Amino acid sequence: MLEWKESALWDGAHKVLGEFDLSVRLDGETEKRLEPVGRTAGRGSDRLGGYIETAVAYRDADDTVSVRLTVRGYRNTALAFAAAETRNENGHGAQRTFAPKDALVVRAKQPRQPLRLMANYQHKDWWTRPWFGSSFAGLPERTQSLLWKDGGGYRHLLPVTGPTMKTELGGGEAASGLAGGAGGESAASLAIRVSSHIGGLDRFDTLLFALSVADEPYALPGRNAEAALDALGRPAPPRSRRTYPELLDYLGWCSWDAFYHQVSEEGLLEKAAEFKALGLPVRWVMIDDGWSEVRDGKLASFGADGQKFPQGLGHAIEALKERFGIRWVGVWHTIAGYWSGIDPESGIARRLGGSLYTTASGKMIPYPEAGRGFGFWHAWHGELRRQGVDFVKVDSQSAVTNFLKYERSVGEASAAAHEALEASVALHFGGTMINCMGMASENVWHRPLSAVSRSSDDFVPQEKRGFPEHALQNGYNSYYHGAFYWGDWDMFWTMNHDDLQNAVLRAVSGGPVYFSDAPGRTNPELLRPLVYRDGRIVRCDRPANPTEDCLLRDPTAEPLPLKLWNTAGGSGIVASFHIWDGQSAVEGGIGPADVPGLAAETGKYVLYDVLGRGFRIAAAEEKAPLRLKAGACAIHQLTPVRPGGATPIGLADKFVPAHAIAGVREWERSLFVTLREGGELLLVCDDAPERAAANGVPAAVAAKGDGLYAVDCGACEGEVTVEIVKGGA
Repeated sequence: MLEWKESALWDGAHKVLGEFDLSVRLDGETEKRLEPVGRTAGRGSDRLGGYIETAVAYRDADDTVSVRLTVRGYRNTALAFAAAETRNENGHGAQRTFAPKDALVVRAKQPRQPLRLMANYQHKDWWTRPWFGSSFAGLPERTQSLLWKDGGGYRHLLPVTGPTMKTELGGGEAASGLAGGAGGESAASLAIRVSSHIGGLDRFDTLLFALSVADEPYALPGRNAEAALDALGRPAPPRSRRTYPELLDYLGWCSWDAFYHQVSEEGLLEKAAEFKALGLPVRWVMIDDGWSEVRDGKLASFGADGQKFPQGLGHAIEALKERFGIRWVGVWHTIAGYWSGIDPESGIARRLGGSLYTTASGKMIPYPEAGRGFGFWHAWHGELRRQGVDFVKVDSQSAVTNFLKYERSVGEASAAAHEALEASVALHFGGTMINCMGMASENVWHRPLSAVSRSSDDFVPQEKRGFPEHALQNGYNSYYHGAFYWGDWDMFWTMNHDDLQNAVLRAVSGGPVYFSDAPGRTNPELLRPLVYRDGRIVRCDRPANPTEDCLLRDPTAEPLPLKLWNTAGGSGIVASFHIWDGQSAVEGGIGPADVPGLAAETGKYVLYDVLGRGFRIAAAEEKAPLRLKAGACAIHQLTPVRPGGATPIGLADKFVPAHAIAGVREWERSLFVTLREGGELLLVCDDAPERAAANGVPAAVAAKGDGLYAVDCGACEGEVTVEIVKGGA
């Protein structure tokens, strides 16, 4: 493991990233290479602890541009900063200013061959996906997170978008012909690109990236995010200091894939009646795109479309709540009001002109200053709240940069948009919102309060091969995105060619669970393993991540299972999927080592096959064989074996059985298990239990296999305490 030391801080950074070359781009000029001209070193301390710091000064041959590149090293984390300025003879003549794009490029020549790497890059303006390789060469442009492993362990590089500038990674382009330099760029180089998206800057000072090293990979993104956010002055909290919204702990339904733009009061009430008839505890409804009054792709009023909601939005919401027991209703809108902004001929524009801004291309959007933009959101959200709306889904967030390119810096534009929006959401909806189409780093780094954000492109039920990409994006994006937010892994259909796979994916996700089947299409039996009787979802402890054996490999291109791990109720959870392009089976292994930090006093674990209802006892380093046919999935629970001969697994009818266990204690020969609700409690025992009771009432015990037993406490409502008197005394 690399530790930063004063005598070798700069050299230590080079050991990880390689030698640094710097170039700048000025407005109207070609890329210009800079040369190092001086170096200083020192020590200091801040809220992150003690650090050592090395700074290297760079200039061009004409002494018209200077950059100071500083690396500040803590124990196993480093922060890199850049301060750049141009030299102008006076303030009134033509000025040398930095180009909006690639104002600064730091090239690091790969010092040694990574064994493997995984990058998360913007393949669309609003989404990221993983890329896999074994060299910096070929690294996609617009990379927002880079993890690799070499002989020294794992390294994670997290580019930062600060108050003004945005850092992105890429690799593989030629650098020959730079002004002020000669020669070509190594084919295995990493390009660290810094942009503002505006012109006229003659200086900037920015945090470029955070870099951490460790023997294991999973703590690195969180460590980098915490360090960088602290260095930025805490404009936003990491996920560890955000609050997951209570209502998203319950089962929901969304109108989008059921009705698309044809959502209406009639359709919503028809679907709600179906929930009631099926006895499904759906507790929230999201009214997605299609409800608003729009004109030419722009928001025309704060009210609902009169044809779809003839008695108004409030009437539909009241009916959902009063007639069908829906507790919470949310509505959708974009961060600009609607996809192309706000209609400049609307009453909104006339009443709230001071809170709106017209871009150079003629689009009207909320004003890109938090104080002024808040006025628009406060007016709209106040009206929605009076109609009974409880929360919002805010779409098209990464379009902020597109609306304001060359008018506001990328950091400034996004920070203002999110601050104004979230202040209003906090005031009117208690901070409850789902962020969507907002995976660009400027969005990720600048949300001050909200806790849940989409982590993939849309679920598209009609796509026959849609699940592999959907699972791939959610699982691998969560590696870095989970340091900032709980991921929303999107809605799904309970009646679909990928229905079981999608349900299992949500079970392990750690985020919201909601579906979007049209009227007459709901399969309640697929939903019940995901929820309790009161509608609360069986939610794992954190955003799921790929297991280490597939973290740096592409399971769509290689014949191996995609395995995602999480924890719940003191157990490890591993969901496995066949997403390989081929049609033959994929094979792998599964064991306790797949779940980091899972410790057993006895050194043994119950490996329970949730879908197959079988188990085996596994040692800490043991791997049981795993084989999945095309389109198949599995979910396993790894529960540490308890001393004393009896280990509770949890409720048999849940995809994550251990989540139901609220507490376990022993007294003499009895094991007491407190469950969140009644059902069939599974246990693995050395000897058959002598007897059992649920809330003091005798309960039947049935043998389910060699050493697997079930206690029937299904008649108990609410929390139940089960006593199992051990046998074999």
